[in-house]
Amino acid sequence: MNILVDSRQMKNCDNNTIHHFGIPSLVLMERAALGVAEEIEKNVQAGNRVLLVCGTGNNGGDGLAIARMLWQKAYDVTAVVIGDWQKASKETKQQMEICEAYGIELQEQIPEENFEAVVDALFGIGLSRELQGKYFEVVEQMNNIKAYKVAVDIPSGIHADTGAVMGIAFRADITITFAFQKMGLLLYPGAEYAGKTIVKEIGITKDSFLEEKVTAYEVKERDLEKIPKRRDYSNKGTFGKVLVAAGHKNMAGAAFLSGKAAYATGAGLVKIMTEEANRTVLQQLLPEAVLETYEPGQEWEASLKSSMEWADVIVAGPGIGTAETSEKIIKVILENAKVPVILDADGLNIVANHTEWLKERKASVIVTPHLGEMARITQKSIFDIQKQLLQVAREFAERYNVICILKDARTITALPDGTVFVNTSGNNGMATAGAGDVLTGVIAGLIAQNMELEVAALIGVYLHGKGADEIVAQTGTYGMMAQDIIEGVRQVMKKTDRKGN
Repeated sequence: MNILVDSRQMKNCDNNTIHHFGIPSLVLMERAALGVAEEIEKNVQAGNRVLLVCGTGNNGGDGLAIARMLWQKAYDVTAVVIGDWQKASKETKQQMEICEAYGIELQEQIPEENFEAVVDALFGIGLSRELQGKYFEVVEQMNNIKAYKVAVDIPSGIHADTGAVMGIAFRADITITFAFQKMGLLLYPGAEYAGKTIVKEIGITKDSFLEEKVTAYEVKERDLEKIPKRRDYSNKGTFGKVLVAAGHKNMAGAAFLSGKAAYATGAGLVKIMTEEANRTVLQQLLPEAVLETYEPGQEWEASLKSSMEWADVIVAGPGIGTAETSEKIIKVILENAKVPVILDADGLNIVANHTEWLKERKASVIVTPHLGEMARITQKSIFDIQKQLLQVAREFAERYNVICILKDARTITALPDGTVFVNTSGNNGMATAGAGDVLTGVIAGLIAQNMELEVAALIGVYLHGKGADEIVAQTGTYGMMAQDIIEGVRQVMKKTDRKGN
């Protein structure tokens, strides 16, 4: 996993590196500039015209150092410094003096000329206000230049913590950031403006957190190694039993997708508790599953409790509806479960009216709301949730002592202790009916195999997205369906397949 930071944490790490460990600020600036210059050299030929637009803060100092390094490599450099030069930071003033000593002329406005590359070093991660006036015009002017666009640390105008656009933002082809990945580069719309992001080592390490705990991470492909190994000496019981309480009449698909996804992820046995009306279709779609059916209005509680005793993990809610019987099923599960429960879809819609059930339950719970479901549970608007995904997920996880998987283009997994994980796998083909049911089944399949709940949640989210990435070459994003994602998950699992002892 990669460490993620917000602007406050990054500033603290920067200050700790300088003042606690004694690495001079100018050294860090030079290393940052060298990292950016190296990336530009890979994509822009020497001799081409490069425009560097710099502010008067340290981000501008990075830009001026980049200008000098490119000038030394025979690039045709135009360096522009926007703002009051007299109020420039100490390091930026030094970089201005160095440029002048080399004979690099500094300008105060962008010339009306053609460039092969534009480098944005106007504002860094400290920006917290909307861009207006001349700064708005400068960013607009940079965006209108047809050239290869490079952002230094973060595109100017993107909020480093939320990814929000503050009035206007620079649209980069590539963003080179330093030390750690920034939240605002992963969250939308910031991720769209950042383009490809590259993290460069400049001498600021995890040591610079000192006593502060790291609270945010990005899950990466290498983390799939956490998936439990398969033993040769095993049977279907070895790999766990999943109970799926899902699917009211005419909603068998949700139960099928969750059950099949659990099998595709490695679960040994799946039992589906559903309405009797779904029996025939589920027997045809997923004959590997054991069925436990009920008729609304008839006795079902004893069989549910017996199945709960049998299970290693329970999926509650996909397609189950919100009728009286469905509500009672969710209540019985939360009141009596002794194994982890994954609460999804209609299960969440039911709990939105009974949030006290979450506080009164005995077992560990994972909730997997999309924005609409989270809006119903929290009484917040979807717009407000989108603006503060991490905060909403964190607050919910802490308040109800659950693992909260808040689904969006960037899905957030929040633990009760405040730690969050941002998922970057997946694509827009996943915006299709049933994709959430698949995710629930994937996570259940991992938990069934004795994976720790926290790890199963964040790996399950990544695996789900990775499955969609794996299959997209065959389906495209327009034609991707939930069953395709399951097949993609199977292909990813095949690549990670390895035996234990």
